Formats: sequence, structure tokens, C-alpha cells
Amino acid sequence: MTQKYLFTGPSTPDLPALPGIHVLPPVAAGDLLRLPLREGDTVGIVDGYFHQIRAVRHKEILAVMARGVTVLGASSMGALRAAELSDLGMIGVGQIYADYATGRLEADDEVALLHGPAESGYRPASEPLVTVRATLAAAVRRGDCRADDADRIVRALAAMPYRDRTFHGFPELAGQTGLPRPELAALGAACRRHRVDVKRADARKLIDRMQRPAATPRRVPEPTRTRYLATWQLSARGRNGTEEPGDLAALRLLQLFAGDFPRLNREVRLSLISEECAATCGGAAGDAVAHGIHAGVYGPGTPDFLDQWLTQDEFRSCPADERLRRFLVRSYEIAPGIPWDEPLLDRLREVLPRARRVAAAAFRINAEMARRLPGFDTTAPASPRLSNLLMDRWACAPGDADLHALDRGFGSFDDAVAAAGPYYLLARTHPGLLDLTVSAPDADATAPDNEGSGTDGCAPAIQR
Repeated sequence: MTQKYLFTGPSTPDLPALPGIHVLPPVAAGDLLRLPLREGDTVGIVDGYFHQIRAVRHKEILAVMARGVTVLGASSMGALRAAELSDLGMIGVGQIYADYATGRLEADDEVALLHGPAESGYRPASEPLVTVRATLAAAVRRGDCRADDADRIVRALAAMPYRDRTFHGFPELAGQTGLPRPELAALGAACRRHRVDVKRADARKLIDRMQRPAATPRRVPEPTRTRYLATWQLSARGRNGTEEPGDLAALRLLQLFAGDFPRLNREVRLSLISEECAATCGGAAGDAVAHGIHAGVYGPGTPDFLDQWLTQDEFRSCPADERLRRFLVRSYEIAPGIPWDEPLLDRLREVLPRARRVAAAAFRINAEMARRLPGFDTTAPASPRLSNLLMDRWACAPGDADLHALDRGFGSFDDAVAAAGPYYLLARTHPGLLDLTVSAPDADATAPDNEGSGTDGCAPAIQR
């Protein structure tokens, strides 16, 4: 059964129940990707955050449309995005969308307003400029205002911050417009009595359209999967529309604290490099070390730069092929800028639920601390305490910390320290919860690894 979702807020403050439509707060960055959307579903966007929270991104909309989801936009953020993406398949509804699409409106802040939280019914504290325009146009038609005076008022308001635009503030526009304050006060009062809520009217049109039977979705091309889009999609994975930690948070936790994570990371990376070799270099089976030669990363023999990628013990004692394997694990990229998170997550399906629960426990502890200590920041203990925590957990010397971080899929030890911030309090109060493993529940976590892994000489790095 197909589902329908509507993101709305201040444009429809007294919205009644809408059978068959899941009504959600104004949309923000990441919200679309967190929804459990399937082909044939419909999403309507009316309102969206853009100032205090990042606005919904264009590629998020394109990504869900590429999955066969119909996306409609109207009134506010929805009208903006629909005008920008109508040529790519997003459907615009209403007058405001049409004005943006034709260029009659250009500035994003035409639809912006200052409002209260949802609990207040999104109580407005300012007027959107599109509402002022429509209300003054009605005043001109009634004979309450001349057209050139209305234009001067609109230009004066457009030069102001959106949060300061109100009908009550009309008298303050006397200096900019040359109109008498009493006349402006009277016009402001008339506008409050005869307010034309064009945003609400357009939102109603979108809702009416969503209440009809769903049309056959128009498939659009998959957008280019940049590093940013990949990260946004992975951040939403496993969250099912909630604010709870998702799969990416669980992965970071396992990268940081699972003793056997370097073994899995090595296995996945070498396997993918071998598959790439088989696919691009010919032959029934690829070889990771050989692929480095095929790709021109190094020539036959032992490259002279490996000492930068190995500990002194590894460089002295590891066979040549093993040195190259460790170099590849620590340096190879799937594609420029694309993270390894996805193949790792695919291998961790069975253990992710427990890791998500541990991450959620850490976030609850942080939230409680923030409630008790306003200004508490999980990045505050960022240097020596977090660094020492990780080096102790990984049983590594400071000089080898970057290599251990690379074995765990981080770009550097500093990146790992930054990722560990949310878990510092949990490590102090419930350290046993961080004794994690990436082995499946019924797997033998102590099975020998003949390939070797990690940074302790050429022995498997079984770390606590």
C-alpha cells in the first residue's frame, strides 16, 4: 500500500486531521531520506526550515524521486524547491510556485516568516512578503490604497529583514515611502482585517491534490552520487523517520570500540579491491596486491614509500606482499571522495541493532548532562582525555595512532577522536557497554586470521 507524507507548519496552523496522509513538521535537511519511502509513495512539501536548521537539499528530493516517489511543492519552501526542480520532475502547485517559476518572484525570503514552535500553533511574529503583496493588491482593488503607494511599501519591506515585516509596523515605513504615518497606520489596520493568506490557499490546493488517487509516478534519473549525497543517505539509513541513532552512528561506534573491527575492515577492503581487479583487469579472480600494480599505484617489488604507511615493526618483519596489503587497506579509495561506509554496513547487518542501542544510551546520557549543565558539548573533552581513551582501547602507542585509525576506517586519529566525543561519558560511566564485537552473535570471534590485520607486527590485531 502506498503512503502519503505532508511537511507543513505555519502555512496551515489549524490543519484538521487528514485521513490517509501522515502530517509532519516543516521539512529540514535529511528528513526526506529518513522516511521509509517506496515506489508509488507521495510527498508534499509546504513548509520547511532554512535558518536555524539546514534546508532540505535539492539532491535529497532528486534521490527520492529517482526511487519512484512523487514529490509536490507549494506555498513556501515547497514552492521554492518545485520552481527550482520542476524541469527535473518535482510538481509545483499554486500561485506562489507559478510566480517563482515564471520569475515574477525571485528572492527566497518572499515566503519567510518568524514564528513560534509547534506547541504554539506556529504563532506568527511577522508577515511573509507574498502575503503583504497579495493583501495590498486586494487593498488597491478595494480603493483603500493606490498602486504606486503599495509598490513603495513592498519595496520598503523587501529591504528589511524578513523577521521585521508586519502590518503593525507600517507606520515605521513613513521615512522610506514618503507616506504619512496616520495613513500608513490606517492601511496596516485594514490589511490586518482583510489579510489575504496566499500561502494557506496554496497549501490547501496541494492537500486537495494529495487527497486524490495517486498518479503514476514519473521516474527521474538517479542524481550523481557525490560524497555529500552518499553521506546524507547513509546518515538516514536505519532511522525510519526518527531522531534515534541510525546505522551510521552504529558503524562509528563499532569502528571506535569493537576489538575485531580492523579485521573486518581489512577483509572488506581487500575483497573489494580484488573484485575491482577481476572486473577491470581481466582474469577469473582478482588480486588486491596485483591490482596496485595494474592501477599504477606501485611497480613490482617493494615501493620505497611504504615506511610512511607501516609501523617500524611491520616494515622490518612483514613479508613484501603483507606490507602491500596493509598499505592498500590504509590508503585505497573506492572512488575519489566516496566513503567505505556502505560496504561495511552491508556486512554488519546482524550486529547493527545492538550498536544502535548502545549509541542511543550514550545520547541519552549526553542529553541528561546537557539538561543539568547548560552549554555542555560532547566535543568539549576532545583532546587528551579522548585521545588517551582511544589509545588505551586500541592498545597503541601515540606514534602509531594514525595507523590504527586507518585500520579502523578513519582518515586520521584526529577524525577518530572527533567521532568519539559523544561516547566519552558512556565510556566513563558504563565502560562494559563498549566491549563490542563485529562478529555475528553465533560466530567465533577468536578464530585465527591467517591474513593478519592491524599494527602489531605481522600478527592479527586482536584488540580490546
